[in-house]
Order: sequence, then C-alpha cells, then structure tokens
Amino acid sequence: MVQRNIFPVYGGMAPAQFTLPDSLSTGSYQIRAYAPLMLNQPGFTFNRSITVYGKEKKRINRDEAQKGNKLLFFPEGGNFIAGILNTVAFKSVDKGGMPVPVEGTVRNSKGARICALKSLHDGMGSFSMVPVKGETYYATVNQSGEKYFLPPQADEGIVFNITDAPGMKRFKITKGDDNDLFKPAYMIGQVQNHVIFRQLLQGDRKEISGSIKTSDFYSGILQLTLFNKDDIPLAERITFVDNKEYMLPVTIHADTLDTGKRKHNHFTITLPDTVIGNFSLSVTDADYGTEENRPGNIYASFLLSSDIKGYVHNPSYYFNTSGDSARQALDLVMMTNGWTRFRWSDIVQNRLPQPLYKDPGYIKIRGKVKGPQKKAAGNALMLFISPPDSTGFNNSISRMLYTDSLGQFEADSLFFYGKRQLLFSSINGKKNAVIRVQLDGDSLNRRYPVAPVSMPFHTTTNASVQEKMEAAYNAYMNTEGITLENINVHSTARSPLDQLDAEYSSGLFSGATHSIRLDLRNEGHAGDIFQYLRERVSGLKVSGESGDYVLHYRGGNVLYYIANGEEVEARKKPDPHSNTGNVTLFLNEMPSNPVALETVPLSDIALVKLFPTSTAAAGGGAVLSVYTKKGKDLLVPAPASADIITYEGYTIVKEFFNPEYTGNPVNNTTDHRITLQWVPDIFVNGSNTIIPVTFYNNDQTKRFKIVAEGIASDGRMLMLEKIIEPR
Repeated sequence: MVQRNIFPVYGGMAPAQFTLPDSLSTGSYQIRAYAPLMLNQPGFTFNRSITVYGKEKKRINRDEAQKGNKLLFFPEGGNFIAGILNTVAFKSVDKGGMPVPVEGTVRNSKGARICALKSLHDGMGSFSMVPVKGETYYATVNQSGEKYFLPPQADEGIVFNITDAPGMKRFKITKGDDNDLFKPAYMIGQVQNHVIFRQLLQGDRKEISGSIKTSDFYSGILQLTLFNKDDIPLAERITFVDNKEYMLPVTIHADTLDTGKRKHNHFTITLPDTVIGNFSLSVTDADYGTEENRPGNIYASFLLSSDIKGYVHNPSYYFNTSGDSARQALDLVMMTNGWTRFRWSDIVQNRLPQPLYKDPGYIKIRGKVKGPQKKAAGNALMLFISPPDSTGFNNSISRMLYTDSLGQFEADSLFFYGKRQLLFSSINGKKNAVIRVQLDGDSLNRRYPVAPVSMPFHTTTNASVQEKMEAAYNAYMNTEGITLENINVHSTARSPLDQLDAEYSSGLFSGATHSIRLDLRNEGHAGDIFQYLRERVSGLKVSGESGDYVLHYRGGNVLYYIANGEEVEARKKPDPHSNTGNVTLFLNEMPSNPVALETVPLSDIALVKLFPTSTAAAGGGAVLSVYTKKGKDLLVPAPASADIITYEGYTIVKEFFNPEYTGNPVNNTTDHRITLQWVPDIFVNGSNTIIPVTFYNNDQTKRFKIVAEGIASDGRMLMLEKIIEPR
C-alpha cells in the first residue's frame, strides 16, 4: 500500500485526492475505493489501474510480457453439451492480463481439424461446434503451437443462445435429451438486481425460441436465467441492453480560445434540459494523452465495469463506437465475463451471506472510563473535540455523553477533518474533573479485509507521450514547472490571557492596558476570592475578616503615610458601595459588594481584573471586576496533556491550484502544467444551465482536452470528452 485516505460521503459524493510523493517509481498503480457497506457483497469495490511517471524509467519489453499467454474458453449459457451445436467464446490474454490478438485451430484428440478460431476484438472471439460424446478438444495458436484444452462436455443439459435484434433480444434453447431435470419451465430477467420479467416456457419441446422486447428496459446488463419446474437454475446468459436513455444532452462552445502562453480561455458548457445534478470538469494538455478517448468513462463504469467480473479492457470503446462490430465485441464481453450480483444456486440453497458490516454513521467513538474515575459510571460526561493547535479550546465542538453501569460510553455521527484532540470531562458537582478513558478500536481508520484484485499492468506504447511525461517529471523535480509557492503568514497570536480577556470583558472593562489580570480557570487555591487576592496582588490591601472585608488599593486615588510602622489612609474619594474602602467591586460587570463576591466559589471564577483607575467607578477610582466561568470554561478545568487523546479524522480535501495570469505578468518560472483546470464539484439546478469554463494556458499547450462527467438526479449521466484546438 502506497497511500490510504478516508473521505466522508455526503450528498451522494465524496471529493477526494491523492498527494503523490515524488519518490514514486514509474509504473502501474491501482486505486481502490469502497465504503464498508460495499464489502457485504464481494467484488463491489471500485478498482482502477493508472500509470504514474516517477523517478525511475522502467521500460517493459512487450515481447517478454506476451510469453506465457492464456487462452480461456466460455461455452454460451455455461454448458458445453455433447451432440448439440454449441457457441464457445474465448479470450486471449498475456501473463499480465492484457488482451492479445490470437488466431489458431480447434482440433480433437486425434489432431483432426474441427474449426478455426480468430479473435474479433481485444483478444476475444467465438466459434461454433458440435462436440462428440467422450471426445476431448484443444486449440493450437499459430504464434506458439501450444495446446489449450476446451472444457469437458456434459452428456446432458441445455444450450442457451442469445442474439441481438433491433429493440429486442432473440433467444434459442436446445435440450440434449428428455431428462425431466433439464426441462426449462420459465425464464427470469433482471437488470440492476431488479426482476423485470418472468416468462413461462414450453419445456416439452426439443427447441424453444422466442424474443424479448428490450426497447423499454433501462440500459445495462440484462441477466437471463432458465429454471426447471423445481426452481433449479439450468443455464444463464448475460447480455447488454443499450437504449441510450442514460445520456444527458450537452454542448460545448469555445467563446475565447487562445493557445498563446498564459492566455485566458473561456468555454461554455450548456445543458439544454432541466437538470439537477453534480458534475466534475477537467482541462488538460491533449498531447499528453495516449489515446484520443480515455479507456474508461462514467458510462462504462456505471453500466458495464462495475456490474461484471474480471477485467474489461478499454470499456469506453463500447460506448464511443457504433456499428455491428462494436455490438458483437460487447456481446463477447458478456460471454467471457461473469455477472457480479449473485448466483441462483446460492439463493435456492439459502446460502446468501449475512451482512458483515453496517453503515458506521461517520465517525463513531466508543470507550470506557478508566481507573478510580469509574465512579462516573451512569453519569454525564462532556467530550470536547479541538484542533491540536487551538488555544483555550476555541473552535472546538462538544458533545454530551452518558456512561452505562460499566462506565462505557459512545458518540456517533461525528464529523471532522484532520488531526483532533479529544478531551473527556466529568461534569458532576462543582469541582469538575478531567477523567481518563480507554477508547475502543478506531471506527474511522480501521482496516477491513478486502480481497486483492488482480488487474493488468498498463504499459503505454506511445513513445512520444512517455518521453513527454518523463520530461514533465524532470521539470518538476528541477523546479522548472510552476507550482504553488510557499506562503508565509505573519500574525500576532493572542496569549491565553488575552484570549480569555477578549471572551469575558467588554465596554469599559475591556482591554489589557492599565489593568492587572488574573486567570483563575486553572487555579486550585482553597478559600474565597479575597483570601486569594490578599496573597497575589501587590498594592491591594484586603483587611477585615469573612463577612466584613474592606479593600484598598494604593494606586487608586488614595494617599498613604506611615504612622507607627503601618500604612494610614490620608485621603479617600467618596464611594457608593459600603465596606469596600476605595475599591469599587463588580461581578460580571454588574455592581456588587464583598458579601456577594465572598459567596462565589473560587473554582467558579475564570478572570479577575483590577483597574487602578477607571471611569466605571465614581470619581475614577480603583475597580475590581470578577468574572465567573461560562460555556466551555464552566465545564473544562485545567486539562493535563496526558488526558488528551489524539484522533485522526477524515483526510483534508485540498483545493486544486490554478494560477491566474492577469496582465501577462513577467515570471521567470516555466509553466509546464499538464492539468490546466480541475473542478470536482459543480452543482447544477435549473433549466438550460450554462457552466462556464475559465482557465489560463501554460507555456506550451496547443490543444485542450475537455472532460466533464457527472450524474443527474433522474439517473442520466453527463459524459463530455472533446479536444479543442485552433482551426
């Protein structure tokens, strides 16, 4: 595994990316994508093979790759029956799984020639023959002379043939003998796991033929299965229905086309129908493509590749090419690949596996209170989720949790990106406590047992494109290509005390200038606020006892002189509050008095501010403003680093970098970008929608390749692939 990213799916989509390290070697890489629910049915993961051009320039000798070719045979309907005319499809691949053209001869055990075989498209073809009971057959390929044996024939069974006709599928069923077990009673057809018809058959006839009207079907793979009267499947055939109803009409117009260096271009994509959907768009250098059309597109992925077993080479060919040859080639794909949904034999014997995985509901955190804090079992906890670089838990999200009788808790449907810190706090009683917990397995980053998928290694035969790719990689490594420059952001970060002050104080009480501030959120001092201040604030004199405190501050319009070794007040401004000396008291910026402040537990106080002079006091005297905890500070005391759990959330989605050349600025850096524009999430809702495409050219591209794909709410798909160049 080279890289593993996890992205949330919402609204039926998941913006995602891979950031490839420049240390990767040139070669074929596989992208695999899946959600846990997809693993309940084997073969439903998304797999795609891509070529990465990197630091090593390994070239594969195609002649060496073709050594050890395989020739595989697939009797139509799944049965090779003696004494009946059988159609047998075949596929020729090299040891890497890539198709290889083939031509040869089918012979019997005595070496007598039965028929010829020759591939029609991508190593696939078919031939017809009547096997003799007890005989064995093999094929020889002209290139090597190696023998490839056909599957052994059965003495009993049926042959199931399907052929294309305009708006319908014609079928023919041929029985080998009169065994009642092999008498077809009915046929079931299904598309996308939905049964769309059930047709009774006259099983007493030696040969049964008919037609299936498909003009009203949805496009995709149609699975046809024959059953006997005891509901046992006898034969199966898949065939493709292509009614084109999935195509979303689209046009593109080049409003401003300029292939000059760093010139601005503007194209317009128009959807004439009323459309609600989500689309993506890319603009690339057309000269870096190995083929005019991509080997895969959204049509091929949704309707063909994802619903069929095995590797389909260049699946977009069957949607970009019309005519009988393309239809025949697509039917060969149906005959040489299996359907991915399920097998009727498993259903009849009730062998369908139970679902192993459920939708995790985004991020789910489970755990248990540790150690002596288990006394919190059955009580409420507060979970805070904060970025690792946050100050005072700003920008955090919180969730109230409840433990069971064993101290276990659970939080689901959490949603956050990147690394986060989790803090758990008990909120029982006035003295909150940070508690220790033990989390269960990571629900988001857990590993699932996914069976490996064998995919062919792609190798480009276009030497020109390969050289261009290698040159582009070298330019990138030598920093000749344009990349997003480093951006240094300079700012003055607030200290924790400044942040606390900004959150609590306002108006006349705001600001740090000319004030003494104390952060009491993490203070473990016993006693009341006046006992605490008596020890901590120089110049503040707290006289008297509990219930009769008097406060003086020698910097607050009060003159002192020394008499008999003690400070004696010489002059004092009038003060409206009794028993406070020359200091005016406020609680949460409301006038207060010593008796009221004394009753506030020290553990409930967040901030204390002392102003030597303030207009909030009569005559501009000293002011002591006390603030009680609120919000997150009320619940979270001093968190110790040992009690904070680091959790990795969803992979952060990055924005594609597009330079903007306005006024054709002077830039000594060469722009060798291959991808000129990439917009992964275009939301459309309306009629006659216009999608603007704007981008700046690089220093070399002369032909632009536009690709736009997506799906609408009614199931239709957008697939636009076009090369635009000056005439």
